[in-house]
Amino acid sequence: MKNKILNSIIVVVSAIIFISFFVFNKGTNSLIKELKSLNTFWVLLSIMLMILYLTFEMLSLYIITKTFYKTDNLLSNSIKLEIIGQFFGAVTPFSAGSHAGQLYAMAENKMPIGTAGSILMIKFIIYQSINIIILLLAFLFKFNYFNSKVNYFLYFSIAGLFIHVIIMICAIMVLVNKKITENILMFIFKMLNKIKIIKNAKVSYEKIEIELNNFHKNAHLIAEHKKMCTYASIFTFLQCAAFFSIPYCIYKSFGFNSADIFTLIAAQIFLINFMAIIPLPGAEGGAEGGFYLIYNLFFKSGTIITAIFIWRILTYYSVIALGGIFTFVRPHSNSLKNKN
Repeated sequence: MKNKILNSIIVVVSAIIFISFFVFNKGTNSLIKELKSLNTFWVLLSIMLMILYLTFEMLSLYIITKTFYKTDNLLSNSIKLEIIGQFFGAVTPFSAGSHAGQLYAMAENKMPIGTAGSILMIKFIIYQSINIIILLLAFLFKFNYFNSKVNYFLYFSIAGLFIHVIIMICAIMVLVNKKITENILMFIFKMLNKIKIIKNAKVSYEKIEIELNNFHKNAHLIAEHKKMCTYASIFTFLQCAAFFSIPYCIYKSFGFNSADIFTLIAAQIFLINFMAIIPLPGAEGGAEGGFYLIYNLFFKSGTIITAIFIWRILTYYSVIALGGIFTFVRPHSNSLKNKN
């Protein structure tokens, strides 16, 4: 989180490239004209769905944190942590910085690292589980439709699903197998020792061994908190449903009516699946290309570029803008201090 200048550069360069691309392809006057012609109701609804997406994810984090760590102002701090996670996920490859950013923020506010790590890992596994279930449902009901219309759809689908499943398996192994976690951490500390970031890998490892035990202790308590898992799963499902519905609202804002909501939601599910294989922040380039490849089936000629512009502004650059505020100007505090 101390690399604010680097993050600022990433945001600015990415935004310049993004805006330049659409201005070059559509022309400023043409783009503005199309934006003004959109149905305001559906545009506002798509914005509301984005807000609901962030809200439901925050509630999932809140309900899990509340179970394992009692503290004051938990709801407001969950909002901050959610936005910080969104921001660092947006500006790092494969969204790898999301949980790392949240973990740093939690530790900075005096939450034990082991507790913070277990909270984020549980949240991640619940999210991955719901995401895979939704993806499998999309495969079941809409795969044949898209496979018959989109080139190389099968290969993209298999690659994306494979990555999701591998990530899920690795997360579960780290969560339940203490030996695997120890080996991974010791390897990391040895690498940091070699490049002189830390002086003594063994001593550094021993300092967090207590937190590691706390991490696995909390992880093994998942089965005892069925109510927490149920609520978190419901919030996660609603989070996904809100996000996946945004392209449908954008579609309707153009005045189109031929495609049904379930087909367009399935298209977004498959698109997010494809984006998992793009090793760039926000799947830059691949996200836009994937949207064009799939949604070109539904948008009339000449409108797809504007649709991509709106979609990326809502689902990606709005998160960067909002997250930048929380990340760059949020004050340091001990607001996550345990009440006990």
